[in-house]
Amino acid sequence: MGLEGQGPWAYGQSERVATLGRDGIRGGRTYNRAVNSRQDVIIIGAGASGTLLAACLLRGARSPLRVALVERGERLGRGVAYSTTSARHLLNVPAGRMSAWVDDPEHFLRWLRVEAPDTPPSAFAERRRYGQYLEFVLKDTAAKAAPGVQLETPRDEVTAVEDTADGVKVTLASGQSLEAKGAVLALGNAMPADLRVPDGGLYASARYHRSPWVPGALEGIGSGESVLLIGTALTMVDTVLSLGERGHQGPVHALSRHGLLPHPHRAHGAKTPAAAEPLRIRELLRSVRREMDRCRDAETATQAASPSAEGVVPFSTLRIRDVLRTMRQEVDAQAAAGADWRAAVDSLRPVTTPLWQRLSEQERRRFLRHLRAYWEVHRHRMAPEIHDVMDAWRREGRLTLHSGRVLRFELEPDAVAVDLRPRGEREPQVLRVQHVINCTGPESNPASRGQPVLRGLLEAGQARADSLGMGLATAPDGEVLDARGQPSAHLFTLGPTRRGDLWETTAVPEIRSQARDLAELLLRRLRTPAR
Repeated sequence: MGLEGQGPWAYGQSERVATLGRDGIRGGRTYNRAVNSRQDVIIIGAGASGTLLAACLLRGARSPLRVALVERGERLGRGVAYSTTSARHLLNVPAGRMSAWVDDPEHFLRWLRVEAPDTPPSAFAERRRYGQYLEFVLKDTAAKAAPGVQLETPRDEVTAVEDTADGVKVTLASGQSLEAKGAVLALGNAMPADLRVPDGGLYASARYHRSPWVPGALEGIGSGESVLLIGTALTMVDTVLSLGERGHQGPVHALSRHGLLPHPHRAHGAKTPAAAEPLRIRELLRSVRREMDRCRDAETATQAASPSAEGVVPFSTLRIRDVLRTMRQEVDAQAAAGADWRAAVDSLRPVTTPLWQRLSEQERRRFLRHLRAYWEVHRHRMAPEIHDVMDAWRREGRLTLHSGRVLRFELEPDAVAVDLRPRGEREPQVLRVQHVINCTGPESNPASRGQPVLRGLLEAGQARADSLGMGLATAPDGEVLDARGQPSAHLFTLGPTRRGDLWETTAVPEIRSQARDLAELLLRRLRTPAR
């Protein structure tokens, strides 16, 4: 048995409590009482974001601390991404870069090697194993926490968050309420949104599957029936793998605006030619900085010539086409020397958020409309072995990619008629399939996510959507902004809900940094009460 099986642990039901003190966990017991109604921090959601934040709080606390990690699902650390039970679903980041801890980059790799000693850093582990790992991290951190640190994990759903004189009041679906000095929205990914097209009765029928991640979502699809997957990114890839695992033999179509499939990571053990020097981040940033200096000099000259000039773009903003041009030049230079383009994309990871924040809202919208699909397939890649499977499906004619737009659906007695307009063509076409699966990815607009807690916060003016409608508006430290744009002193968020402000905020390497920084902020504020 792996490390995830070590030690007693009680969680998952509101009457279970794990109390942490000098002797470690005194859990595994059932208490006939509700969760303590007074907490220091309440974390809403126990997927990767909430679990990593809870672990960081437990690890960093040096004095008594009460944390409630509220999760409506069966298990901690799973969320949508890691709740899969399929061995075919792999991480899309190598194991050597998936540690829960910023300061211990090989932690996940060491955990894997307990059972598989030969696991290389470049391996792509099963996603279900990563969910087990996150659960282990929480257990292990709780067991080593300082005296007086307590973690409670009520299995419940938060329906409302209200401000109080010195913190927040959280209402649960069970009717219980908790109070705390601070609350964190760690809501993870929501269900996909239905396409905003006439559906002809499809959405209310058994032929429509709104999300491939809902338990039993693929049941009812016959092995020989034809299927249309809306979306061609990583969710679609996972759905194809799931269909294959179920023995599906019918034709599968996948449609997106550009019809692009994610690129693969480099094969295990692949090396850059010795003569080629990998792209270094400072080279790319130096080029971007030169472009910024050019913009600044142009603005200075314009203002000197016409001090009252209006409409001048501040030098602190970038144009997305300038960043793209600079990146292409550097990639081409490195490719000429034999380097891999993936190094250029990966080198931007630490500075993607600063670059995003330098773009004006207009430039961000231009990126989302014209370049997002291309960025996604280069940035969010699939494991090489998964790419081989997808390639085989396409060669065998089992999977067909389409680029275009869905115009409407029409439910027929034995099929679904899909009216679509292929990219670059004027005349629509009709594709008939037996089932449609929505693989467009999670809905990001907080007003459309269908979560009562978000709806209540927005209606009460305690929160607002960011200007792009991709998440919540937040301050740099993760404080939620209210309707007036003022940061909350007691309500925070991390992970996917910050995408509009940070852009790259859905992968573990980014989320673990957010969790560490937010935990440090919360612990500082708890040690220094507001006057």
